[in-house]
Amino acid sequence: MNKIVNLKALSANNLETYFLVMTLFGYIFCYVDPYPSDTIPHFFNLLIRGTVLFSSLYFIFQNFKIIKQRIWPIAIFLVFYFLYQIKAACTFTNSYFVPDDFQVLKNDFYYYCLIIIPLPVVALLSFNYEKVNFKLFYKIIFWFLFIILGVNFLHSTLFVKLKNGGGIFRSYYILTGHYGLSLVLIGLYNFLFLKNKNYVYLLGILLGLFPMFMSAARSPILAFAIILLLFIILKKSRRYWMYFCLSVLISIIGLLIVYKSGFKNDILFFKRLNEAVFEGKASGRSHFLNKGIEEFTNNPWWGGRILFEDGMYAHNLFVDILMSTGLIGLFLFIGYYKFVTKGFVKILKNIDKYKESGIIAFFFMQYFVLTQTSGSLYSSFELWYFSAVIIGLSYINFKNEKIKSNDSRGNATGNY
Repeated sequence: MNKIVNLKALSANNLETYFLVMTLFGYIFCYVDPYPSDTIPHFFNLLIRGTVLFSSLYFIFQNFKIIKQRIWPIAIFLVFYFLYQIKAACTFTNSYFVPDDFQVLKNDFYYYCLIIIPLPVVALLSFNYEKVNFKLFYKIIFWFLFIILGVNFLHSTLFVKLKNGGGIFRSYYILTGHYGLSLVLIGLYNFLFLKNKNYVYLLGILLGLFPMFMSAARSPILAFAIILLLFIILKKSRRYWMYFCLSVLISIIGLLIVYKSGFKNDILFFKRLNEAVFEGKASGRSHFLNKGIEEFTNNPWWGGRILFEDGMYAHNLFVDILMSTGLIGLFLFIGYYKFVTKGFVKILKNIDKYKESGIIAFFFMQYFVLTQTSGSLYSSFELWYFSAVIIGLSYINFKNEKIKSNDSRGNATGNY
């Protein structure tokens, strides 16, 4: 009986931790669909998204006092988001769209903009991060991604024989690459900053690299290179700098050899990467980028339409903001990102004090890189989520309270 009571108490004390895991990573489970099904993924999506939505309401009411303390970032986010919704309503009412998928596009837009983004972001902005057991958080997301990507590897190699990229996910191939990158970052962060010698994290890195390679997406590779550079800067070690520079040099030489030999055409990963590096091809993104810039120059203050007639977007976060909300929207976005930048810099400067929670900064960075090359403003909920957590973590005062591993009671270690 005592064990049951203790288990219930532990679960209650870690509500914030489980909510954070569910919000930031739980949605990935909705995209696991190795044998396409019309009902099962939608059921899990409804269950997980519904849980996050109602939990967000609970934490917003519970943390109402914190909202007052963080009123500026919350208010700026809501004003920007309200402006974006107004522009969306104007676009769908007054602009032409290809009729075949117009209703599906509208439903998709409002699904993200009314259910997925606003309440969870406000909840994350008003969260009390000193209640989160980040050591438990780190372990859960590692094993969650480890198991899912392990199943993905086995399914791809044993059942589909690596055909068509294999994979158990029905999500966009670029996002699949970023799922793998998340596991790679957890493993590297563990060795470099947490200094845990458990070599299961090395296996996790290998499992994460597999979907990055099979998806043949360039965004995860670019994000990986930038984050590796941040890791090296933070480590302040000549040895790591040498390893990094040597790895970059070997990679470029290897890609050049593959490109010149013509071997690149046999493997999609090398084909797409070499086209980007040596031929400057961006899979048609420059066309949409130029259309977005043209839309902004025609409507500089308030912006024009939020999407093009075929439902496509500018494929760059800042151009997307300018074309849809103009300079007014960009001003509001910069006001919000002033708090994000402040939190991001604070985490990097105090990476040893933030311990397991410091990984959030690098999750944020990978999705920030993603939005510079792909993803629309309304569908990039990962960026909104992680930016909100970055802001919340920035309010932790290390003079009074440090992020510590929670004990079995769910309290910070020691008597407080």
